[in-house]
Amino acid sequence: MSKVGRWIDERTGLGGPVRSFLNYAVPGYVHKNALYMLGGLTLIIFALQAFTGILLAFFYDPSTEGAYNSVDFITYTLPLGWLIRGIHHYGASAMVILTALHMLRTYFFSAYKKPREINWLTGVLLLFLTLAFGFTGYLLPWDQKGYWATNVGTRIAGSVPLIGDALMQLMRGGANLGQATLTRFFATHVLLLPATLALLIAVHIFQLRYHGMSPAITEKGKKEGGKFVPFFPYWVVNDAIAGLGMLAILIFLSATQRAPLEFPADPASSNFVPRPEWYFLFYYQMLKYFPGGLEPVATVLIPLFIFGSMVLLPFIDKGEERRPWKKPVTTIAAVFYIVVIVVFTALAL
Repeated sequence: MSKVGRWIDERTGLGGPVRSFLNYAVPGYVHKNALYMLGGLTLIIFALQAFTGILLAFFYDPSTEGAYNSVDFITYTLPLGWLIRGIHHYGASAMVILTALHMLRTYFFSAYKKPREINWLTGVLLLFLTLAFGFTGYLLPWDQKGYWATNVGTRIAGSVPLIGDALMQLMRGGANLGQATLTRFFATHVLLLPATLALLIAVHIFQLRYHGMSPAITEKGKKEGGKFVPFFPYWVVNDAIAGLGMLAILIFLSATQRAPLEFPADPASSNFVPRPEWYFLFYYQMLKYFPGGLEPVATVLIPLFIFGSMVLLPFIDKGEERRPWKKPVTTIAAVFYIVVIVVFTALAL
């Protein structure tokens, strides 16, 4: 193996960068804190999503005539198709949860402060791209649930003042949901979003390595700040074990609760109640409180306020204090958002 390694290194020059990447010094307070594993777990789930998505693409037919039948074939006929689709289906929810938890850990540990602003901003974009994956993937089975949820979602985009109609037609590829819509959602889901996400992940990891881990916020962590372990094998083993545990959970869910597939999409149906995935339920519930002319408040103003506050956060909170219990404004704001999302989700359920 050493001869093979030398041969490759002499011809590619990859030996030095690989050794530098694997020998990266991980602080002791990070190595002993499971919360710092959330980023690595999210990356593992993304890799699983990419792998299972490629396998699904071999059998998926992106047409309104064949999409449903191809997903039905994958789920009920193709050997282990139920497992691949199940991991992909439940992995989407796992990725949303892990990305949100990783963002919350970064937020409460104040890891967005100078000089890590770019790392925070790429994290914000990664969170919204993860949600975009869920939205675009919802339509691909072309069943009742995906069709009508997408119908509602695109109509929400259509309520944006001035550009709403153009935005809705851009998403649908026309006035109504059809082949153009499915083609655009499929291309976005399997080409545009993965490429963009992979690029942002590369920038995110580079920034993390360039600036290092954020300083410890507890006295115990500060005492361990002078102790380091190499990224390989210590941190790699931690992430690998956690990743295998997550994979086991996804396999269990896939085996006990098969990925859902409802009846084929019926545009003429008038009694089907649209139901989004659970991570969009709070938003659908919120829309109920802004009827008629107030709808742009929920579709434009509130999302812009949330996104804008996340983008501006590292440029507003410039103080040296990093402990969340010493920062009541940012801590209360985060708790308020969490409570609203949980309560609205419960009401929607």
